[in-house]
Amino acid sequence: MQTHWELSPSQVVLITEGLINQTWLVRSTTADFILQEINTAVFQAPFVLQAQLVTLSLSIQLPDLVPLQYISTKEGSALLQLEDKAYRLLKAISPSKTLATVTAQNAELAAAGLRSFHKALQSVSAADWQAPIAHFLDVDFRLQAFENAKSLAREPRKEKAAALISKLEADWAALLAWKQLSDEAEQVLIHADPKLGNFLFHPNGKQVRALIDWDTIQLGSPYYDYGDMIRSFCSHGEDAAEHAQLFKEEIFEVLVAAFAVDEAKLYTAARGVILVQALRFLTDFLEDDRYYKVKDEEHNLRRTANQLRLASELKNYWLTTRRPTH
Repeated sequence: MQTHWELSPSQVVLITEGLINQTWLVRSTTADFILQEINTAVFQAPFVLQAQLVTLSLSIQLPDLVPLQYISTKEGSALLQLEDKAYRLLKAISPSKTLATVTAQNAELAAAGLRSFHKALQSVSAADWQAPIAHFLDVDFRLQAFENAKSLAREPRKEKAAALISKLEADWAALLAWKQLSDEAEQVLIHADPKLGNFLFHPNGKQVRALIDWDTIQLGSPYYDYGDMIRSFCSHGEDAAEHAQLFKEEIFEVLVAAFAVDEAKLYTAARGVILVQALRFLTDFLEDDRYYKVKDEEHNLRRTANQLRLASELKNYWLTTRRPTH
């Protein structure tokens, strides 16, 4: 790091939460930084991606949030390429922390942070914006990828996934409803990955300091971001006990009130985004775990089952407890 960024680390700590890029916290005597190895199998044009993000970081106005700040190499490059690997360095946002669990207050603050981020993106020209991952928000593409994976999967994997395949296909109508809403919505720049781990809170938990991980920013429907926040914030996590309730009803109501959008569309988006995530986990399992980092051979199956259960509990809550209010 001394060679490329004139930085002498006192400590380097691997951050394990991310599913795609490899990330380290780099401490020095003067400041903390974030070093990332960009997954070029996922982000196939890393220099184009990084050029967009650097331009965005210098132009976006975020009065309520701290923007990401990328550090150029000594040669003035936004990325460091070593053989076939691409690295970038960011200034760490301190003090801040991510949350493993969320309160109603945390959720309300994060929803306000997302809406502030959306407002800031509206002032950014999207005319030449290139999607960082082809077809990332394209529901039809996800459906077709699943069908292809199912037809080409090795027989042992297909047999292990059979029950989850049937369960997912029973919810196909909900996927198609989300596809229709997504296709018909106005396309604007969105974050496209506003999960809980991408919100940095002040250590006291009473302020959102930043919405990080800008790699997925692209044209899409704001309902995608709303739905993905519900997916992430309203779940007890993918390792929750199977006998316990997974869906957090109180957090859902907080987010519904905070987003203040059409509630029927919000439900369609939330359930659709959850089911698409289940579809993606299951597709990856059928393709021998090419995309997501996994702990063992059945990790993507457990993730799929978890998302399907979350979608089911959301549906049950919407159609029973909440029925008189919509």
